[in-house]
Amino acid sequence: MDLYLLTGFLGAGKTTTISEILKIWQDKKVALIINEFGKAGVDGKILDDTSYLSEITGGSIFCTCKINQFENVLINIIQQKPEIIIVEASGLSDPTSAYQILDKFDEVIYKGCICIVDAYYFEKVIRTAKVSKKQVRISDAIIINKQDLVEEDKIEEVKKLIYMHNPYATIHRTAFGKIDSEWIMELEPTRKEDAGIKTRDITLQKYMLHLSEACSYNQLVKMLEVFIEDTYRVKGFVKIEDGNFLVDCVGDSIIVKPYEGEVLENLLVILSGDGLPAYKNLKKAKEMYCKQILKIER
Repeated sequence: MDLYLLTGFLGAGKTTTISEILKIWQDKKVALIINEFGKAGVDGKILDDTSYLSEITGGSIFCTCKINQFENVLINIIQQKPEIIIVEASGLSDPTSAYQILDKFDEVIYKGCICIVDAYYFEKVIRTAKVSKKQVRISDAIIINKQDLVEEDKIEEVKKLIYMHNPYATIHRTAFGKIDSEWIMELEPTRKEDAGIKTRDITLQKYMLHLSEACSYNQLVKMLEVFIEDTYRVKGFVKIEDGNFLVDCVGDSIIVKPYEGEVLENLLVILSGDGLPAYKNLKKAKEMYCKQILKIER
């Protein structure tokens, strides 16, 4: 059975790309392993119509704290005998130990690592987030997503940055995560680089914002505006006065859209970097919206 690893920094479009890949392989038995850094499994809910879906939350699957859980999940999936396994690593994962881990499983043919990068935010991200450099460096194919949001000269700058960190990977351009079926089926690992089992990158900061249902849509958006510029990603499902919503923000782009499913935990997962004043502005938002924000969890 073939295994593909998808990586890429927060908000690059991994879940959207997986949805497009599943369309290509709709006649095959596909299993998904979704890894999310926060406690709340957001991507898993979005992809929960997949036949074989396993979630690992609360840390990176390539970190010492989660490696045993990842291996156990993979063992269980192998027993189900899918034709293809797709592993979506957390946007905060350092995947440089992937080959060492996956090489233990004789039943699995590792097809390679695909990194999704955001054409609009990539230059900022690769300068400020150490893990993004490692994601690019270890990948066998790199997809420049959201090319519709930038001019051609911006795409060329992104390509140059990619080649600086990884001259071996093939580069593909797209929008909305759409990919060519031919190259993904022919993908092979370019290298077997490995740097051992990973520990947590302490430059990354995570917070959880617990919300009251007594919050309007407008209050939610205004609240996000207080701290959004100091974050990499804000994501979660919320139940408020105007209904259920999916919050999915990347950089300073605020996206809040209706969600028809059940909301089990009324919270937002906020990911930021060391040196960004996210926590300071989260506390400011708590002061401004004291009835709407129940607590900030670090």
